[in-house]
Amino acid sequence: MLKRSFIALLVVFCVFFAFRASAEIGSGDIVLTVNPSYPKANQSVTATLSSFSTDLNAARITWTIDGEEMLSGVGKKTFSFNVGATGFATNLEAKIETLSGSVISKKSSILPTDIDMLWEAYDTYSPPFYKGKTLAPAEGMIKVVAFPNAQNIAGFNYKWKLDGTMKTEASGYEKNYYIYKNSYLEDKNIITTNVSDLFGNGIGLGSITITPVTEPKVLFYRKDQKIGVNWDSALMDNFSINPAGDTIVAEPYFIFPRDLGSKNISFKWLLNGEDTPLQNPINNLSVKLVSGKSGTANIKVIINNTKTLFESVTKELNVGF
Repeated sequence: MLKRSFIALLVVFCVFFAFRASAEIGSGDIVLTVNPSYPKANQSVTATLSSFSTDLNAARITWTIDGEEMLSGVGKKTFSFNVGATGFATNLEAKIETLSGSVISKKSSILPTDIDMLWEAYDTYSPPFYKGKTLAPAEGMIKVVAFPNAQNIAGFNYKWKLDGTMKTEASGYEKNYYIYKNSYLEDKNIITTNVSDLFGNGIGLGSITITPVTEPKVLFYRKDQKIGVNWDSALMDNFSINPAGDTIVAEPYFIFPRDLGSKNISFKWLLNGEDTPLQNPINNLSVKLVSGKSGTANIKVIINNTKTLFESVTKELNVGF
């Protein structure tokens, strides 16, 4: 008799707790995820419902976008659709009707925002009037800037990562750029930033892969005493020195830092293999012919960054006089 009473009581408790669990299913028991989390304009995304508290395979699920029904049926846990243009939110709702009679609504507002990522060599030298992109040398500085294509870009938070490592000191309110020094041991860097508003709502994820690097190079130019440096034409071998003398300018493209007068930059000029005293500015070499003599000479410049291992460049020029 006691055994039957115990079994009956156990059944009552099981039914009670099953009913209670079923009745207490709420919005928090169902998770709505959108993949990708930060879609770009007009991109296809997939919304998925999941739950450990109720059987979604047996639930009737209705999906709507901006109030318009798009898909409905039993067990329709996934729904794919395209978001709108940049800056225009897509309002997604999933209405779930469980077997227990609960009706639960899950909503998500998806705001597609493209994050343009641009980079530049930071504090790297290129000559005046150079029209190309200044490239980054090994162990040079690179600046990455994020440009969210949103209707209002003010007041965003930025979380920067370099090759997957969080850069806390560079992250924060309106910090839309990140500056780092590349390593000669790495052939590329992946820089990402997670952009959110002041309330923590995700705005977008920007990513860029940078293959830094180029070797610095030197070109020689002639400096006219009246009109200055002739940037239009670099000097080639067998350049003829003016009988009255000439000034040759060595321009080191893509060397770090930008200031050629920095204590980290060293210039060494050689004339026919012999050291020549530095002049002012240090990238200039003024030569004057000895009266009555003619022939050829070799001019060589060696430029080093004394604080790096591999930033060194050499250039030679054979001249006639």
